[in-house]
Amino acid sequence: MKAYRYILYLLLLTGCSEVRNPGHIQVRILLDPGQPATRAMLPDDGLLTDYNLFVLNESGLMEEQVFIPERSFSTESGKAVYHTSLLEGVPYDIYVVANAGYRLPCRTKEDLESYRYHLAYPDEYSRGLPMCAVARGIKAASIMEIPLRRCMARLDLEIDRSVLDADVNFTVESVRIGNCPSSVLLFGPSKALNAGDCFAEGFSHEGQAVAALNREREPGISDTLPLFMLENMQGDLLEHVQTAQGKVFTSGQYASVCSYIELRASYRSDSYHSLPGQPLVYRFYLGENLNNFDVCRNSRYRIRVRPEGSGLSENSWRVDKGGLVPEIRFELHPASYNECRIGDDFRIWCEVKPDGTPMEIEPLAWDDDEEVHKLYSYTIDPDGNGLTIHTWKGGTAVVYFKAGEPVNRDTLAMVVIGP
Repeated sequence: MKAYRYILYLLLLTGCSEVRNPGHIQVRILLDPGQPATRAMLPDDGLLTDYNLFVLNESGLMEEQVFIPERSFSTESGKAVYHTSLLEGVPYDIYVVANAGYRLPCRTKEDLESYRYHLAYPDEYSRGLPMCAVARGIKAASIMEIPLRRCMARLDLEIDRSVLDADVNFTVESVRIGNCPSSVLLFGPSKALNAGDCFAEGFSHEGQAVAALNREREPGISDTLPLFMLENMQGDLLEHVQTAQGKVFTSGQYASVCSYIELRASYRSDSYHSLPGQPLVYRFYLGENLNNFDVCRNSRYRIRVRPEGSGLSENSWRVDKGGLVPEIRFELHPASYNECRIGDDFRIWCEVKPDGTPMEIEPLAWDDDEEVHKLYSYTIDPDGNGLTIHTWKGGTAVVYFKAGEPVNRDTLAMVVIGP
């Protein structure tokens, strides 16, 4: 009987306890695209035109899914505002995709986690850069702010010409991103898996659009040209690379998926020049360091190209000089007809380009019966392109100059040795 009363007492206590169900509260979700660009540029990397928003409960079930098109939303201080009602004290997962341009066909958490967003072309950003965010386990509050992250990286490119030789003219004609991804995994690290995941021609600028790289911001340093590309997290693929020359793939799988910049420039120096449509080409892979090939979303990279000396330090995939031709020059100095006094040392030489062109120099006498050594002796210049005549007798001397490949020209210089 006592046991029965004890059980009844417990039941009565249980029945008297109050069970409270959580209630709904009104919330404002603020979608923050971050600090907009501080100066006019294309694209406006703070622009928001549309967004998809997904609310999943703690069981992973989709409770709310909306697509707000073409700026059909209110904003506060540049942040998009979405009003809804959520259960107080209950954790939610909120997924957001901005500037997609269409309603995402996602019905489950698995759909969202595996969804790849595709661009139709590399600079498809007139409606704003694609952005996304996920807030996991967030509980309802009157104001819920979710920072958006750009799915693209921004590459700020500039040219440092400060250590180029004085005779070098290096004018950028075009810039493009090679192996530029055409799609991105929205809610996870993303990379191109094969060549089919990349645009045939990546993000590019040419002509007047690259003018920033040909004007100076400060002595020797160009203005900045921004480039944009979707995330491409290829990771660490090399080991113990010590110089930029070693960071290269010319064939194989990685050569078709790792992103690089290709810069084309018209070139002229005292030794070489580019022909129309056949520029000098610079290429270099992107990444966090010499062994790494990651290009991370929502990141801003500063890339400074710094050609040194002639700007032609190597001949490779990285520096393609195939479009250059030698600068041909064959000029006789001081003239083809010259006069000097007996006893003078008189120098005659040819200015020949390119450097290293083979030269033949043959001193002659004007009269067949007058031997050269009776008129003068001579010393050949160290570079082999001229000579100095040491005279001691009046007469006429002739010097024959002949330049070999690629110049293939010859000439005569006459020196009248007077009293």
